[in-house]
Amino acid sequence: MRKYNLVWAGTVAVMMMMASYVWTGCESAGGTGGVSVSPSNPVLGGSGSSSNASAVVLTAQVQDALALPLQWSVANPAMGSIISASGSNATYKANSGKPGDNIVTVEDQYGNKGSVVITQE
Repeated sequence: MRKYNLVWAGTVAVMMMMASYVWTGCESAGGTGGVSVSPSNPVLGGSGSSSNASAVVLTAQVQDALALPLQWSVANPAMGSIISASGSNATYKANSGKPGDNIVTVEDQYGNKGSVVITQE
């Protein structure tokens, strides 16, 4: 009888450890919502813009926390590109002689996305 109780107690202990491992490993990895990018709608180059700059540092933000690393992309690579990215920041550089609007999109590891329109004059 005593041997049976020890086997049963051991089995229950192992099952409890396995259950706690499974439950902690199944936490929701859902996203935190939309990502915002600042500055919003920057204007680069040209005499009518607020700056003659040909590059801008963009910062991604969410309400809680970003799921790094982030993926940055541009809609029209002929107009400009992301030349560096680190943490929640990326630097967009406009190609000279390419006026118009380009959209930069950022996505975190949960699939949350945000974008900003960059106007090039």
